[in-house]
Amino acid sequence: MSNRQDRLPVQVDPYRLAEQGREYDGVLPLRQMKRLSPLLATDEGGATVSLRFGVDEMGVRFLQGSIRVSLQLRCQRCLEPMAWPVDTELALGFVDSTAEADRLPGGYEPYIVESVPLVLGDIIEDELLLSLPQIPMHDLDNCPAQEYVEPQDEQDAQQDKAGQDNPFQVLADLKTPDKD
Repeated sequence: MSNRQDRLPVQVDPYRLAEQGREYDGVLPLRQMKRLSPLLATDEGGATVSLRFGVDEMGVRFLQGSIRVSLQLRCQRCLEPMAWPVDTELALGFVDSTAEADRLPGGYEPYIVESVPLVLGDIIEDELLLSLPQIPMHDLDNCPAQEYVEPQDEQDAQQDKAGQDNPFQVLADLKTPDKD
C-alpha cells in the first residue's frame, strides 16, 4: 500500500501522519482561504501542494513540501491586477511548546501544535500569507501607471539605493575637514 494520496485531507493528526510517513498531493482552492482571499484581486484557481509527513533521525516529527500558485494581487501603484508567482518550500517541525521549539534542530520552522486535529488548509494559507509582499507593485517598467510617477521619485529611489550600497556614507558625511 502506497503512503501517497492524490487528495488533501481537511483535518490531520500531524503526529500520526508523521509516524505513518504519509504523503499528499493536491490542489487547494484559493476561495477556501478566508484570510488570504480578501487580499487578492481574484480568488480563482488553486494552490498546487505536495506534502510529506515523517520522522527524522533525531525523532523530529515534520512536514516538508512545496506550494506553487500564481496569486493575483492588486498593484498599489496602478490598482490593476498583477501576477505574484509563489513557489515556496516548507519544512515544519511539530512541537508542543515554545521550550521544544527552542530545541528544534536547524532546518525546521517550529509549528506549535495546540490541539489535534489541525486544519491542513490553515497551514498552507499561513505559508501563502508569509509569501506576500508588504506593498504589491508591478515593476516600474511594467506598470500602467509609470507615466504618473514623478521623475524625482525615481531619482530619490536611485539615491536611496546608492546610499544603501555604502553603510559608512553617513560617517563620511559627518567627518569634518582638518583645519590648518
